[in-house]
Amino acid sequence: MVRHGQSLANAARRFAGHSDFDLSDLGHKQAAKVAEYLIKNEKIDLIYSSDLLRAYHTATPISEAFGIPVQKDEGLREIFAGQWEALTLEEIAKKYAEDFSVWKNNYSQARPTGGESTTEVYERVIPHVIELAARHDGKTILLATHATVTRAFIAYSKGLGPNETELLQGFPQNASLNIFIYDNGRVSGEKINFTDHLTGLELPPDPHA
Repeated sequence: MVRHGQSLANAARRFAGHSDFDLSDLGHKQAAKVAEYLIKNEKIDLIYSSDLLRAYHTATPISEAFGIPVQKDEGLREIFAGQWEALTLEEIAKKYAEDFSVWKNNYSQARPTGGESTTEVYERVIPHVIELAARHDGKTILLATHATVTRAFIAYSKGLGPNETELLQGFPQNASLNIFIYDNGRVSGEKINFTDHLTGLELPPDPHA
């Protein structure tokens, strides 16, 4: 599972949600680094990606490196942010102070105003990813997705339920790799928030962090 590279929304400190921001120049470089690392170190059999550009264009250089097509999958989309869509974090904090405070301080109970809750993301993502793993049992699948989706699956791999995701500290970084083992219905984490492949690239502060 790879979180997309830096997006234009990340660079501008905007809450992207389902808004279709592409990668920044740095994001494209990060995506290329992911592909370089994977072709040297991993075997990939299938590639799925959120249909949003920032995830799809993170998967594209991996697809080219392995010669495997990218299958777009709406089930891997980021949280729907409702009235927060495409707003800067400063605008959200000003216009929706109460809901934003919950997001910052009680993540497991958070819901962007008029949007999808973090619990709903967990309940959407976990069965979907488990179904993909079961369908392709014995294969290595690359999933290009988003911060909230990845955080939910990391929580699941650690035995945390949908109301316990706040126990994780922070979000996976842009273009980080999170490698999981699926075995007879059970999931365990092998590498979490792995970023060694990004050495040498500028890594600005992540607005999700």
